[in-house]
Amino acid sequence: MIKHFKLTSGDEIVCEILDSDEDMVEAVIRKVLKIVIVDDWEENTRYYTLKPWLSFQDDTEELVCLNQMHIIGESQPSDTLMKHYLKALDDVKKYNAIRTSGKVSQEEMNEALNELTESEMEEFLKKKYEELQKNLDPDIHVEISYDSSEMNIIPFKPKGTVH
Repeated sequence: MIKHFKLTSGDEIVCEILDSDEDMVEAVIRKVLKIVIVDDWEENTRYYTLKPWLSFQDDTEELVCLNQMHIIGESQPSDTLMKHYLKALDDVKKYNAIRTSGKVSQEEMNEALNELTESEMEEFLKKKYEELQKNLDPDIHVEISYDSSEMNIIPFKPKGTVH
């Protein structure tokens, strides 16, 4: 059962409840994501994102005990929240699959960035994405693609300097 909680800390979380009843002090939960809200006052816009609730707990399948005395509000997640929650869980799973595959190291990327031209960088990234796709666990359905139009590299003068 998936629930949306407001906690005494002010955090709002969405999670799957595995074990809980009125007599228990703690609920056993997993797939816990925190709703993060950011206001852009200049644009009069509010942004929402879902992130793993506990720092350094990237695997959302890990069990967590939640002290039920810290729950001040509880509801069924709306259809919109559920759509975003399921997408965020999928994104976390993809991130973990990429991170644990060990095929793309930050040092390797930094060295390549410093030495390659823009066209060479595109070819390098395309090759890495292909390698990553081949080496992922077949039980994890992750689609990784590379599209140079989505690159977030801005060329500056002098030639070869990127930010």
